[in-house]
Amino acid sequence: MSKRGLGAINYLRRRRRWHDMRVLDLLVADVVDEAPDAVAVTGDLTNLGLEGEFLPAALFLGRLGPPEKVAAIPGNHDAYVRNVAGAPARVWGAHMSGDDGRVGFPYVRRHGLVALIGLSSAVPTYPLAATGEVGAIQRDALGPLLRSLKDEGFFRIVLVHHPVAEDGTPWLRRLRDAAELREIIAREGAELVLHGHNHEPARAAIPGPDGEVPVIAVPSCSTGLLSHEPLAAYNLYQVSGEAGRWECECVTRGFTREGDIKETDRFKVA
Repeated sequence: MSKRGLGAINYLRRRRRWHDMRVLDLLVADVVDEAPDAVAVTGDLTNLGLEGEFLPAALFLGRLGPPEKVAAIPGNHDAYVRNVAGAPARVWGAHMSGDDGRVGFPYVRRHGLVALIGLSSAVPTYPLAATGEVGAIQRDALGPLLRSLKDEGFFRIVLVHHPVAEDGTPWLRRLRDAAELREIIAREGAELVLHGHNHEPARAAIPGPDGEVPVIAVPSCSTGLLSHEPLAAYNLYQVSGEAGRWECECVTRGFTREGDIKETDRFKVA
């Protein structure tokens, strides 16, 4: 109750004004209009991890597309306290399963040239802490998965809620086993890592066996004009080429101070 109590105070004082459901509706409609082959949602679909929040979050995922098209991973808010840690898999399991239909982490979804690898860093923490941990079981499975998907010729995108790069994330918000995760990617490689958590756009890089691996984040998809955080946005990735000669362009589409959604940035990822 102490953690949820502090979170509720934060929500009532600030977050309920910062997060604008009208902005969320505009962003979702824009994603649907753009009709991507797959959608990746990198966590924090709930505020306080209350049981009543998980079904509305499932409906949100459904608005983005069918479960086989929309891949999700949980964030720290979705495992806010110990007694709801299993709720994301129970309610959103269809969005957190692999090609084989198994619910769990890591999972793999193949879409054309791309393979999405979903990890969970969502673990319950003490009040005032928002750390995450992938854990040894997922890390042990990740290396062979990355190796196998490379052999299959896929552009590998790793999804994890907490930042992997050394980017100045505060100690109480860090990924506790980020160094171990970086070691795996340095050894086995990946073409892209996507994360959430900090509610701000970010571009970083970590070592890979054949060069740097981009690590990219976007803001929250519901931050509006009253927030001190960056306005809501999402990224579209266009992948072409083949293993060893990949090309990937990113287009950022976001909410503007004029009240619409439009392209706000474009850059090369690979």
